[in-house]
Amino acid sequence: MDIRNHFKQDLDLFSRFAVIWVLVTRLPLPKKCWPENIPPGNRCLSLVPLVGGIMGFMTGTFITVLKLIGIGNAVSAWAGFAFYALSGWSIHLDGWCDVWDGIGSGKKGEELRAVMKDSRLGAYGAIGMVIAAGLWTSAISSLGSGSMIIVCMTASASGRFAMCAAALFGNYPWNSGMGKGWVDTFTMNDFIAATCCVLIFMPFAPVRGLFSVLLASLTGYSAACSMNKKLGGVNGDVLGTTAVAAEIFSLMVFSL
Repeated sequence: MDIRNHFKQDLDLFSRFAVIWVLVTRLPLPKKCWPENIPPGNRCLSLVPLVGGIMGFMTGTFITVLKLIGIGNAVSAWAGFAFYALSGWSIHLDGWCDVWDGIGSGKKGEELRAVMKDSRLGAYGAIGMVIAAGLWTSAISSLGSGSMIIVCMTASASGRFAMCAAALFGNYPWNSGMGKGWVDTFTMNDFIAATCCVLIFMPFAPVRGLFSVLLASLTGYSAACSMNKKLGGVNGDVLGTTAVAAEIFSLMVFSL
């Protein structure tokens, strides 16, 4: 019976998807879709590339429609950025800015944690936001309407895949926190599940898509190794940072 329950829990894809969808997006999900029993965090996190791909598809479609009705590249890109951020990317951008503030402070350990937990946006965080928004919109502006949906979908899925790589190689730094149970229990099996999710989007752009996934893996691994030393591990802010960085890298690959 225990074995059956284990496989039932492992294969409860919809419940896992519903949890990660609610966590990383601001798009409503009917309450009837919410699971009665919350699956383990690591199982939910393994599906985050799938959520990212869907968000990228929606954002790419939105930008394409704007361009088709005659709105210029720059305005379409910034409108798409607003749509994407309001849909849920702002959650990752928040972590991105916190990490920029923390690294900019030059602190380590608990002192670094204190800076990152400060709700106020510092100078380095503001600079990080400008860099993220500028690079994202610049890369999007360079794309044609015909490839917009594919690129946004692939880049968004790759960015979320980097979170899984960071969770695999990172250690959760504290005894409690939002990321505990997501990072400290994330296994190679979960990473394989995440790989399957991100590979769903690769047939649309096989060469550059694969390169994006490899860059995402490297981004997550590098972030985990760095923050394991500086912070003591990987928390939610670090996961968000890897998602933003890897997505920008992916967009750069497609803008070449």
